[in-house]
Amino acid sequence: MPTFFEKFPVVLVDEEGIVRADVPFRRAESKYSVEQVGVTVEFYGGELNGVSYSDPATVKKYARRSQLGEIFELDRATLKSDGVFRSSPRGWFTFGHATFALLFFFGHIWHGARTLFRDVFAGIDPDLDAQVEFGTFQKVGDPTTRKQAV
Repeated sequence: MPTFFEKFPVVLVDEEGIVRADVPFRRAESKYSVEQVGVTVEFYGGELNGVSYSDPATVKKYARRSQLGEIFELDRATLKSDGVFRSSPRGWFTFGHATFALLFFFGHIWHGARTLFRDVFAGIDPDLDAQVEFGTFQKVGDPTTRKQAV
């Protein structure tokens, strides 16, 4: 689940599914705030193996980051990266072709429907006895328009 807001609400539960603490969207709605309950975060494995934090601000930071899955840090020093995720030419090629394929698909549907229901969109009465040949003058009631009695 992506966090669309920096302060997205977080609910912390224990192994039995009982709510023990929360980081609410609004402070007034908090029943089990991290400050009131006193939550400690402990890490097992990785760079932070064995580290424990009980400071509420740090606990909230790692609780929010854990929503996105595995907490990781980008190694910016080795490859002189700036931490921005970029796409490759292959990615842009695929994205562009998929976008134009969707535009072409819906365009064909749109123009096919316009052709099939041309009389409906033009406001021609469906109970009209005269068969109007579209493409010549396309006007109902024009004496020069070719028509065929049905």
